[in-house]
Amino acid sequence: MILGRVIIFFGISSFILTLISNYFDVSLHMNSKQGITQIGEIWFYFAPSSLQVAEAIVSRYIDPCSSLEIFNCSGFIWHPFISSILNLPAAPFFAILSFLLIKFGLKKSYKKRSSIKNNSDLKNKF
Repeated sequence: MILGRVIIFFGISSFILTLISNYFDVSLHMNSKQGITQIGEIWFYFAPSSLQVAEAIVSRYIDPCSSLEIFNCSGFIWHPFISSILNLPAAPFFAILSFLLIKFGLKKSYKKRSSIKNNSDLKNKF
């Protein structure tokens, strides 16, 4: 039940990020600028130094090509993978993420409640 509530909390946080990215999109269009707000822009707006630190940590310590000299390859986790995620439009991404997290959290919370209720019903029968 606690895990379901935590997932719902992250879903609501993602929904708030959806509203914030929609605000940024509307303010862009009100200023007669083209484009949409990307996930990386939202992250950079709220915590620019953490974006740079995250890139350094992933590139140096998590990416297997950079941490092990045996592979003799260039890093592949941050630049092709995470950077392409950071270029996605923020509003639809966070909206879909919030929907999925809330749905999964409610399902997880409901399963736990129904199993507790069924167990107590079985105990009452005997």
